[in-house]
Amino acid sequence: MPAMTVEAGPIGRERGALPGVVTYLRAIWDLGRRTLRPALPALAFMYFYRVGMGVYTALSADSYVAGSNPTAAILPRLVTAAAIVPLVLFLYAPMLPLQDSLLRGQAISFTAAFRRTFEVSWNLTLSGILQGLFLFAPFVLLMVGLGLAWGLSETSPLRLAALAVGVGLCMIWFVIGALLMFFATPAVVLDGESPVRSVQTSLGLALPRFPGLLGRLIAFGVLELLAFFVLVMPATMLTGVEHAAGITSVPIRIAVAIWSSAVETITFPFSVAAMMVLYRALVPVAEPRGGAPVLLDEEYRPATVTSAPFE
Repeated sequence: MPAMTVEAGPIGRERGALPGVVTYLRAIWDLGRRTLRPALPALAFMYFYRVGMGVYTALSADSYVAGSNPTAAILPRLVTAAAIVPLVLFLYAPMLPLQDSLLRGQAISFTAAFRRTFEVSWNLTLSGILQGLFLFAPFVLLMVGLGLAWGLSETSPLRLAALAVGVGLCMIWFVIGALLMFFATPAVVLDGESPVRSVQTSLGLALPRFPGLLGRLIAFGVLELLAFFVLVMPATMLTGVEHAAGITSVPIRIAVAIWSSAVETITFPFSVAAMMVLYRALVPVAEPRGGAPVLLDEEYRPATVTSAPFE
């Protein structure tokens, strides 16, 4: 397969331009499909990890395990929520250089992709903290302001309505803020930017193109949601049987976890590709001197922060 760069493809013909919706969706399908094979070890880890968490939740929710204590069901939910963190650190971030290499026609192994991510792990952590502050600071300030203005014990209908409006505005901000921070992580992992610079880059890319980005992500989200519902239908039917029978069946819940984990694992590369395609459309890879592709042996010469991904 000849080497390819983003500029040579239909996505990057106009530097800094968003791809058309149809082109965008086709690029996601192509990139996600090509990711499955090189990322197979990581996807296998993700699958068994999710199955393990599903089995733990099923056993913890069983009446014989949880007992009559109503707070016993909270622990499985907290553990499941915390289980997302390892997936982000060990799967999502390394998936970025892996898919970036596929876009350039220079496929690398997941081990090499993970090594590149590990080299920028400190900047990635600091960037994540800054992104979290950007997202949650308005919510915290609003809640503190409402508490100081009205008192935490006040429950009048007007104040409750104002609180509901405030929470609604915060939820809207979460959507807007998440899109504004959409490109901060790939800026760190792929282009070796500092934490502050990565946030500035993400804002600079997302703000001028906010409606276009939102529309494309909504189009992909709708298609992914429909595909997910179709693929997860057997698990939904098993859950319906359990509810109809009015029983708590651990075997059924384990079967649901096995099937739904497989669906989540298969769709994961396509979710990452939805961001990767947009990022490389807006920030194409720098053209090498002389017009020849840069051939890097990712297995033996991993990128560094000062040269990643190109010198």
